[in-house]
Amino acid sequence: MAKVVNTDKLADGNILARDVYINSSVLYQSGTYITPALIADLLDRGVSEVTVKNDSAASYRDSHNRQITPHQLRALTERFQNDMKSIANELRCGRILHSETSYQWLRSVYIQLFANPSVLLLMDSLKQWDPVCYTHSIDVFVFCSLYSRKYGQTFPDGFILGSLLHDIGKLYTPRSILLKSGKLTEREYVRITKHTTDGFALLKKLDFPEEACKIVRSHHERMDGSGYPDKRVLKRGETELKFMMIADVYSALTLKRSYREPMLAIKALQIILASCVRPQQFDLQTCFGFINFVHIFPPATHVLLTNGEQGIIVPNPKGSDILPKVRLQNSGSVIQMPSDLSVTVKKVTGWDNSQIEIQKKQIWSDFISYLVDGNPIKSMECLDTLSDSKRVEDIFTDLFEKALVEIETGLSAGCYLKSDFLIAVQSLMRLLSWKVLKIARDLQTVMGKVIVVNLDPAHDPIRLRMVNDLFKINGWKTYYLGEPTSYEIISELISRKKAQYLALPMMNDSQSFQLRKLIQHVRSDFPEMIVFVHGKEAGLVSDCSSHSVLTSANLTEFIGNLRYCFPIDSTADTGV
Repeated sequence: MAKVVNTDKLADGNILARDVYINSSVLYQSGTYITPALIADLLDRGVSEVTVKNDSAASYRDSHNRQITPHQLRALTERFQNDMKSIANELRCGRILHSETSYQWLRSVYIQLFANPSVLLLMDSLKQWDPVCYTHSIDVFVFCSLYSRKYGQTFPDGFILGSLLHDIGKLYTPRSILLKSGKLTEREYVRITKHTTDGFALLKKLDFPEEACKIVRSHHERMDGSGYPDKRVLKRGETELKFMMIADVYSALTLKRSYREPMLAIKALQIILASCVRPQQFDLQTCFGFINFVHIFPPATHVLLTNGEQGIIVPNPKGSDILPKVRLQNSGSVIQMPSDLSVTVKKVTGWDNSQIEIQKKQIWSDFISYLVDGNPIKSMECLDTLSDSKRVEDIFTDLFEKALVEIETGLSAGCYLKSDFLIAVQSLMRLLSWKVLKIARDLQTVMGKVIVVNLDPAHDPIRLRMVNDLFKINGWKTYYLGEPTSYEIISELISRKKAQYLALPMMNDSQSFQLRKLIQHVRSDFPEMIVFVHGKEAGLVSDCSSHSVLTSANLTEFIGNLRYCFPIDSTADTGV
């Protein structure tokens, strides 16, 4: 039985009974699980009513171990084969799918899981909501399943099921965030982190096994407690979660995403290895186990060969990652692993991260040199490399502001001339414009309007420009007054634009009196106004600080103040 329901009356957990069409094309198919994010999408598209089933989703346990019909078997076998085509690539999977026995075993596990109506419902819904996330989920399931089989791991019941459904909470994440082509802002990142608890709540509601629920909730936790949602420090055991974390990141890096092309397997493994050391987000021995499993060995890994010799993997840019080059420990000679596999790498025994650190330092040094030399093209190339995997705000704090501070320090120490500094600032300003122009294409104004005022014409405006751009990136409409102006003009602009926020610089103590006077006027004329005061001397007006006056000495503190203004629940207000 089915019923027609107004879209604004739909509830979380309803299931579509009929396809939803937009311009003669199917938008969502019958059988799709309805979440608040999907309801918001329907409303945005002008869909006024849909047909839903009277019954809610079945419990996982109530429909577990049902007999599979011949028709189901044929349909799921075909689906399995199609899913494998989208991920089976030797350059990222190594030889894990070469064994026919392993392939058939994996097929049987896949069919057993998808034969459960609750699993099929959720995975079908995910495939429609975010096809890239669906492919990634299948990929992680493959890695976790075959690893547990190959190494005879006695992982808890529900682990493989949890690996398949680990991102199912993204059914509750707005598609505008999931499918965004650029980097995530702080607000978007905070919203997407909720997929762990959303998925956990969903599986608990549908009575999935406890271990599956645990994996869904905890797959973004980290060894050092820096993960989410619970910031847990992983225990000595929890082998399955340690492996799952690595498989999840490796899959995400090496598959094509909406915001970037797939990464080479050896580069992805280097990133994970580096995150095993400083900071220790992943377990190093588990990472070695994963590398041995996929049999793809990145440069700087120490290895034991099947002939008993030891060596270290060396860069092989024109060769195959499957057949690496090895510098032998005893002789120092470099040999190519033969294609007949008469000699292969048996296992990883260690890793030397010094070359990675040297490379990072060199890229940073080049970045600073190109800025000072006034070469924005080359500095942008360095910036793109340095900003890989960083959120938008981190690019500002870890790269733009850090570079500015380093060059200012060099100027004070006599390492740079004043002309070098001015050229570097102009280079940074140009990079800011390019970066923000690229990011801002996907943004809408949802946080309100802010007036950004420069009070000191003698002081370089780059820090205020960064403040202005961070407002813009996080959903504010900005009005930038680059030249000092009277309070009457500021007041008129606030009234005319109906601005709710004002941002002022505090770069030196000579501005203290003027700033305090301006804040007093604002508080008197616009009592609901929130004022941001930013700069290295912002502490001088700290006695003015309150819920309506927010001070920050650096961009990290400023971003914290922005976060103070974000809606408590970003579900309905996503910024895009």
